[in-house]
Parts: sequence; C-alpha cells; structure tokens
Amino acid sequence: MDDYVANFPEDIVNEILLRCPVKSLLRFKCSCKNWYALIKTPKFIQQHLKKNHSPLQLLIYNIGDFLDDSCPMILISEENSQMFLGMKYVVGYVDGLFLMEGQINSATCCALWNPATREVRYLHLPTPIIDYSPDFGLGIDPLTNDYKVVYFLHYEAAVYSCRRDSWRVFKIEDFDKPPPFDKEMCRTYGSAYLNGNYYWLLTKNNINTTLLFNFGREMFEEIEGPDQDPKFPYVYALGMMLLDDSIAILNKKVFENFNYDIWVMIKPGVWNKLITFQSSPRIISCYDSSLILVTRASRLFSYNVQTNKTRYLGFQHWRLQDYAICGYTGVFLL
Repeated sequence: MDDYVANFPEDIVNEILLRCPVKSLLRFKCSCKNWYALIKTPKFIQQHLKKNHSPLQLLIYNIGDFLDDSCPMILISEENSQMFLGMKYVVGYVDGLFLMEGQINSATCCALWNPATREVRYLHLPTPIIDYSPDFGLGIDPLTNDYKVVYFLHYEAAVYSCRRDSWRVFKIEDFDKPPPFDKEMCRTYGSAYLNGNYYWLLTKNNINTTLLFNFGREMFEEIEGPDQDPKFPYVYALGMMLLDDSIAILNKKVFENFNYDIWVMIKPGVWNKLITFQSSPRIISCYDSSLILVTRASRLFSYNVQTNKTRYLGFQHWRLQDYAICGYTGVFLL
C-alpha cells in the first residue's frame, strides 16, 4: 500500500484525508505508514476538526456510582460509554481531545482521551502525588501545534508535551515571582483555555485572582481578579467561561437567591461586569457563551448569556440533579 500511494502529491493526500470521516481515517491509519504519521499530528487533527463541523454533542460523565474505580464517559450521540481505569473527572476539552484526572494505585494520574477514535493515553506524573490533587490544564502550543498538559501543586509544577512524550518539571527557584501554588492558601473554582493560554480562577484570602499558563513560553503569570463590589461583599466564584473570545468569571451573590454576575476580562487585570441575571435551575457547566443548567426534573438546558435564549438539550436522567448537587456529574458540549 505504501508503494502504491508513494507517487501521490502530499498536498492532495492531505486534502483528501481532511475530507474523510473519523471512521475512515481509523481504517486508513492501518493501511499506510505515511498516512498513519500524518493523521496522528496535532496540525492535521485541528485542520480536520475545522473542516468537519458536526452538530453539538453532549458528553455526560459519572452518572452512576461515584465510588466505583472507573468513570463512565457517555457520548450521547453514539449512545455508548467507555470506561477508564482510575479516572474520575474530565478536567478540560480542546479541539476534540479530553483531559481526565483520577487515581491509580493511590497516586494521582491523568489521561488524554479522543472520543472520536476512542484512543486513550495515560500520563503518569513525574513524581507520585498521594496527599493532594494538582490542578491540571490542557492546551495547544500555538508555535508548534503541540498538545500540552500542565499541572501545579504547592510549589511545584510540570508541563507534558505530546510531541516529546515527556514532562518538564518546574521548581520554586525557577520563578522570579512565585505563582500562588500553595493549596492551603488558594482554592480553584474554575478554569478555561483560550488562544494558547490556560487560566485558573483562584481564591486567595477571600480575593479572586487568575493564574495564567502560556503553553508557548511555558511560563506562569498571576492576574488580578475583578474588584469586589462594596454593596455585595458576600460573593463567591462559580467558574470560568469564554465570551466572544474573552475570559469571563461567573459569580454568585450569597444572600440573594438565584442572582449571578458575569465579569469579562478586557485586558490582564482589567474586568468589566457584562451582565447580572437570575437562574433558579442549578448551573453545572459552562460552554463558550452558554451555561448548562439542570432542572429539578433532571433535564438539561443551555442558557446563552449573550442572546438570553434557553434551549432544551434533549437529555434527562433521574440522577442528574442529585449528582450535580454532590459535584459528581460533569457535562460538556462538543
């Protein structure tokens, strides 16, 4: 097969493969070494995703016994599930690739999962992490199109390169100004990826701050959060989301039922309050400009904060409400 396709121009082969569905690509990977190498590259994967826009799909995980050793990932459109040894949570999603976190042999570990190809790559961390769970992030190096995974814990951090298949470990002495890694001082309330940067929303001494990791430079940076409104001193952060290619923070006012604020970062350290709204259903996830809500009847809806429109996502599960309250259910839109 390799000899038969050797005379095809590379650009024509690339264009043909980009137009093929995922199931066909999986077969082609087994028929030609050159095609296998091409299909596995992050650049090809990103180009294929852009050319093959499919309708939004729901990914629901951890509907079941959260004490089980494996996490069922349910891709609703295909009506099937896939089990992963030790994995408990989906941390993030970038261009068709998911990052999962869990424990194997009492040590924290993570894995990359492509639901389209059903491929899984377990990433064992540089040193066993037993007592605390690190904060993970998944993104793309815009200079090399390399998928990378980053984590931080106390005063240590590390970044994994899919291209190199190796970790680079940071120590406290590597930083001129140490980021807020101390887990006893900071709590993470959400995260998001945008344009080569990963953002974590942290609360430090009851003040919101944002920690940024740049995948190209492999550097951390701390950014100030929104100023606290003196009229509403009791506000806590629920999570981060993307709005019009900007990072945004979702806040909830403690003593005002169902009242929420969304703050958008105009530039590093400068925030603008975009909207204040009310929502009685529980907010369990964010997707671009939309919030994912679960009602008392265990139905999933999306609410677009830009258009103020609500849409039923066509999914209902009797355990969604209970598990959303306990924090054991995650919902992603692909």
